[in-house]
Amino acid sequence: MAPLTPADALRARAATIKPRAFSLELTKGCNLRCGYCYYAAREHAYDPRTVMSREVAEQAVERLLRDAEPGAPVHLHLFGGEPLLQFDQLCHVVEYGERRAAEDGRAITFEVTTNGTRFTPKVNEFLDAHAIHVGVSFDGPPEVQDAARPAVSGSSYALAAPGIRAFLAGRASTPLEHATHASVVVTRRELDLVRIVEHLEALGFRKILLTPATDLTGRTHGLREEDLPALLAAYDALAERYEANLRAGRPTAATWFPDLMGRLLSGERRAAFCQGGRDYLGVAADGKLALCYRFYEDPRFAMGHVATGIDRTVTERLLALPVEDKPACSTCWVRYFCGGGCHHENLMTTGGLGEPNRITCEILRHGMGRTLEIWARLSRAGTIGERLPVDGRRDAMTQEQTLAWEDRPRARASCHVREVGDERVVYEPVGHEVVVLNATAHFMFSLCDGRHTVAEMLDALAARFAAPRDVLERDLRATLALFAAKGLTE
Repeated sequence: MAPLTPADALRARAATIKPRAFSLELTKGCNLRCGYCYYAAREHAYDPRTVMSREVAEQAVERLLRDAEPGAPVHLHLFGGEPLLQFDQLCHVVEYGERRAAEDGRAITFEVTTNGTRFTPKVNEFLDAHAIHVGVSFDGPPEVQDAARPAVSGSSYALAAPGIRAFLAGRASTPLEHATHASVVVTRRELDLVRIVEHLEALGFRKILLTPATDLTGRTHGLREEDLPALLAAYDALAERYEANLRAGRPTAATWFPDLMGRLLSGERRAAFCQGGRDYLGVAADGKLALCYRFYEDPRFAMGHVATGIDRTVTERLLALPVEDKPACSTCWVRYFCGGGCHHENLMTTGGLGEPNRITCEILRHGMGRTLEIWARLSRAGTIGERLPVDGRRDAMTQEQTLAWEDRPRARASCHVREVGDERVVYEPVGHEVVVLNATAHFMFSLCDGRHTVAEMLDALAARFAAPRDVLERDLRATLALFAAKGLTE
């Protein structure tokens, strides 16, 4: 049998991927006109007559159950437009999905993304009774919300805030409290992120997602490169608030830094920004499948129809763009925290899926750097837990390794080093390892340049530190073993 060509291998790999979640466009109708909304440029944008029929909704459920991994849990994301404008349809999808999943012997979960203007006691009761996760698109204080998310008439803040408070109050101190989040789009109108977060905390949110809206054209209020210094300073203030709250044991809403910290501690290594086009697909109101809900009307990213099946051609294209092969990502030290950027944002800002938005890249590098610094300080102070082991690596002290005097250890080029007081924190992205080095260990690390032999390193230590040579040798070998075990040297 002839070996598979690269194209055949991608096709075979794509064919093995099973859907796990669908996002359903229940309606295009919406009662807000957000300036940065990707819907605005679409054909029949916001047309309330464009709704998903019960037939298509049921076909979507059936397609997901039929094609998903046998017995595996599945998820439906109910979206729009404003999906609560079609509340009866939403209820039908949830109840139909629950019944069919039970018959199929699997679990099913639901999520709703809403602008928060349609919460009523009846809506709240249904969302709570079915344990539906809820994301509320809301940008903060009245002047920010009303400017960024204007209502068709009147104030969107006044329209949404009372209902949001009541909805959140009903979930407070219940398991559903953390199944609810605010989704904030950050624009150049308001860069005081602490002010936004504190306002949303006062409304009752315990999880807040901050998503920068970029604008390389200058036509909207999205962020531009000249906004970066002020925006990064705002993230610094948010990071300082997060660290201060952790040190003081004060409750704090889950924003970006807790998410980054959680991934750092867990050892999660993200090889793709999201699962769009892989196990997560968008279903348009007419039943057409797409890479995600942002690509409904772009035929280049069509993926079949719920009635006839999934076309994996787009999946093959995504698999052909691993983060390691993207030019801008291959040498970036945060690539496994980012995964290569949002497909739609990449396309809109750079013209291709494989080239990420440079503003987003700078924001993530800055935020991840601050997270490393926070982790280094808090881990030294015993305020935060230890990181979980990554890739089954054994602790350096139990790993046997013998270095000859003539060996020349070399730090991996991928290592990222940051100053934290008189210490250094070193992050190695390939193995997703992070180590805090005191001044002595950092000096040893600086000698790992591929030129110094182990014998020369010991000589350099003896010239710098007043300690017995046998003590220095023991410390040097233990530290070099640590570097090797953590993948910092080769």
